[in-house]
Amino acid sequence: MNKTIIININSIVFHIEEDAYETLRGYMIDIKRHFSQSADSGEILLDIENRIAEMFSERIQSGRKEVINKDDVSEVIAQMGRVSDFEDASGEEEIGQQSYQQQQSSSGEEHKALPTGKKLMRDPEDTTIGGVCSGLGHYFGVQPKWMRAFFILFVLIGGSGVLLYIVLWAIMPVASTRADRMAMRGEAPNLQNFKKNFEEEMEGIRDNFSGANAHFNRGLRTVGAGFGEIFRFIGKALAACMLVFAGATIFGLFFFFVACTLAIMGYQDEIIFPPLEILEPGQAFFALLAGTFAIVLPFVALFYVLLRILFKIKPMNSYLSLGMWATWIVSIIVVIFYCVIGAQDFKEDSIIKVDRPLKTQAVYSFSEKDVRVIEASSSADGRTKYNIQVDGESLHNLLRSDIEIRFESLDSLEKPFIQYHYKAKGKSYQLAAERASKINYQAEQVDSKVIFNSHFALGAGDVYRNQSVSVVAYLPVGAKVEIDRSLEGKIREIAYHNCYDNYPEESKMKQTEWIMTKSGLICAIPEKVEEKKSEEEDATQSE
Repeated sequence: MNKTIIININSIVFHIEEDAYETLRGYMIDIKRHFSQSADSGEILLDIENRIAEMFSERIQSGRKEVINKDDVSEVIAQMGRVSDFEDASGEEEIGQQSYQQQQSSSGEEHKALPTGKKLMRDPEDTTIGGVCSGLGHYFGVQPKWMRAFFILFVLIGGSGVLLYIVLWAIMPVASTRADRMAMRGEAPNLQNFKKNFEEEMEGIRDNFSGANAHFNRGLRTVGAGFGEIFRFIGKALAACMLVFAGATIFGLFFFFVACTLAIMGYQDEIIFPPLEILEPGQAFFALLAGTFAIVLPFVALFYVLLRILFKIKPMNSYLSLGMWATWIVSIIVVIFYCVIGAQDFKEDSIIKVDRPLKTQAVYSFSEKDVRVIEASSSADGRTKYNIQVDGESLHNLLRSDIEIRFESLDSLEKPFIQYHYKAKGKSYQLAAERASKINYQAEQVDSKVIFNSHFALGAGDVYRNQSVSVVAYLPVGAKVEIDRSLEGKIREIAYHNCYDNYPEESKMKQTEWIMTKSGLICAIPEKVEEKKSEEEDATQSE
């Protein structure tokens, strides 16, 4: 059994074995004897004690190791260096630096980022606002003025630099102790560097600052610390909002992926993301999967970084982060690949025009038939027969509603006709023409009625390549026309709704009446007198 002693270093209580305590006590006596001859020796001794307390804390493991032994003290002394080492000035800085880097590589501190052992911290000795730019300059090895110029540039570009500065101010700790400032610069926190850093600091104060200036500088630091707490709170609030946004985006993308997958598999009538329609089902699924990964992985990374900032969790496993990075790169490549494939099939377009005659009528009545509705008829034996004309597993994949109908005038002596424009795209003009020729769409004339189908059917085995139908009905001047309201969504170049509103409420029907003129169709029902009067009154009041 070993006797243990309780000691207090930097307000932290440690349990230390008796022989380890004697070794540490002798080491601290040597340090105090050496630095007692320096001005303000209390400050440098406090910094050394703080560093020793940090190194002891790293060696304590709750539940496994709670007592500092002689080996721990020897390792700390070896890393800090002895006073007797000052006699050998050649190479001692290099040895100390190497030992510090070895310590940094074996420690589990979250803030290590570069192989030089530098810590990302705010520099309170070189501040314009909060010391963020000077801290970044030390970390990346550039002068602080260039980092300040970088932030000013981003402030001018949309003000994004202000938000970035506030977030960095919130997450970057301040280098409050000498050990922190040495770690910020990548210097090993041993006795050699403690003494060197302290002497340089004192020399700089003597050369450049008077007592009044030093007092004023301490006041500025106090004010800066107050602002730092404010900005830290704002930064954490912004980080929390961004965390919620990133999490909601990840869940939204997941449900979007599920909905699109169901549509590709045929369990949903419409594909939420139309570009997927240009690909085969198998290609569409892999393109959707790659696109989802390409978008969601950056949000997952952002979500994890924000979790680390707010809750100080451990960094992600290196293999997992490398796998996410590789997956994101592959996803981008796959998305680009399928975009190129899809774009290739839209290079050429083709239009096929077909004219079909119409029987001359006193009144031309145009209406629409919904081909998705199954018609039933009774036979002579009393049985009901259903006329199903659409063949295929998925009605949605066969039928398209990209149809527009226009009306043009003819000379009163010319015979009416309908002109159909079948349009499609393809990798080549020949392929586009073949797809356009497979479009099955024509109106049916029964007596005076011209009936348009609500949808047209694609060719067998054809995929969607911007297939559409444009219909132009050429009618003689003076012809009377009735248009059923079911065609309102497909009619172009006439104000159908305005004409419908001209009818009195009690006499409104499904059809509207029109007259063909040289300039096109005009509504046969004049505007309401009340509306004209109100419009004239409004015009008079405005004048």
